Amino acid sequence: MGVNNKEIDNFNNLFNRAIQRQKNLIFLDGYKRRPIGFFGKRKLRKSIEEFIECLELIPDHWQSMVLMAKSHQRLGEHRKAFELLEKAFTIELKNHTIPMEASLEAMHLEKIDIAIYYSEESLKRKPNDFSLLGNHAMNLLVAERDNEAKLTIRKAIDLNPTDKINQNIEKKINEVIAGKTKRPTFRDAIG
Repeated sequence: MGVNNKEIDNFNNLFNRAIQRQKNLIFLDGYKRRPIGFFGKRKLRKSIEEFIECLELIPDHWQSMVLMAKSHQRLGEHRKAFELLEKAFTIELKNHTIPMEASLEAMHLEKIDIAIYYSEESLKRKPNDFSLLGNHAMNLLVAERDNEAKLTIRKAIDLNPTDKINQNIEKKINEVIAGKTKRPTFRDAIG
């Protein structure tokens, strides 16, 4: 049974409305913390409802899953976000952002082995991305896999020597290995 034009239009309207509600409330290029307030939360809840409707129309629409996960993430609902990202990960096999976001959510849930699995998967999908390498190095450091963390951050810095975030991660790794500072926890790594 095919999808008719009216259903396609309905889906597109729902999807676009849900995205508009997220505007200035979620970040697709990173994770930034700042309060979103009552009305922001209400908009994100409504976007989730609309993405659910989208998935009722097209159950394997991974884009709706990822964007709904971003709403849940901003609302602090990390288990729901993680579950959606896991499902999207099994559908979309090339996008590197999905496993990167799943890794972040696994850190929120204090599941380091799963976080490492997903940060490795993001690197399989985009091997020479210095940001993904930095995230993976931090996961490795939290997991007490110091030598791997050091090698991974070195590769990231070789790819982009001016990146301040990775320079800070390298400094942190070296200080932990030297015993000058304590190992970061899950909260430190995502904060």
